[in-house]
Amino acid sequence: MIRNRWTTVSAMLIALFLGAAAPPAWAQDLDEDDDEPKVVPLKDARLKIELNSTDQDAGIQAFIDADPWKNMNIFDPSGRLIFRATSRGSLAKQGATELFLESGEPNFSEVPLAEFLKRFPEGDYRIIGKGIKGEELVGTAKFTHKLAAGPVLVSPEEDAVVDPDNLVVKWNSVGAADGSPIVGYQVLVVKPDSGIPAIPKVILDVTMPPTATSMAVPPGFLLPGSAYEWEILAIESGGNQTLSVGHFKTP
Repeated sequence: MIRNRWTTVSAMLIALFLGAAAPPAWAQDLDEDDDEPKVVPLKDARLKIELNSTDQDAGIQAFIDADPWKNMNIFDPSGRLIFRATSRGSLAKQGATELFLESGEPNFSEVPLAEFLKRFPEGDYRIIGKGIKGEELVGTAKFTHKLAAGPVLVSPEEDAVVDPDNLVVKWNSVGAADGSPIVGYQVLVVKPDSGIPAIPKVILDVTMPPTATSMAVPPGFLLPGSAYEWEILAIESGGNQTLSVGHFKTP
């Protein structure tokens, strides 16, 4: 599955997604100094659900941006620590800034959607980190269970052979997600294996307005004799996204 990537921190990640021990206080283990640390707001803090209506699975994604930090922690609405990232050595001296995190995506036959939502309750998730200068980095991500229906893919049909210089992908619009309007559609056209290690996947990634139901693929992007995957993601106002996946080929 393809989606937007942020710079991944090369750090020791201690993921506690399936439950931790006793809930710690938010500030526990965050400040090693006796002096009151300077509090600095995070530049970005988001937590959202990505549901794949084609493959029938779901996971969560976290996006964090901050001044350079040594560790970053996510606490669920009850105060339970569910994730910690810690940098060591030279990276701890340099500091990390952005973090993209994506959970596993078990199929609904293994983890039904209701069980998945129970694992990650709605509410405010506190995000607290320790900066390289000793400051306390804080933010809150509001997390909801509002999920849109998967967009119906109109064309090209599954596994169709298309004209590489004249392709328009089309989909049906999606209604509001439990009262939360659709604010945009993300369109992805992906060549899964480029054969180039430095660029393993060739991706066309465009965000379209909520009124859009089609997008022309620029001539020259599609290569002859290639297989492609295309995705349409319906994004509701809280950030949760539901996607549908299709495939096509070029002659």
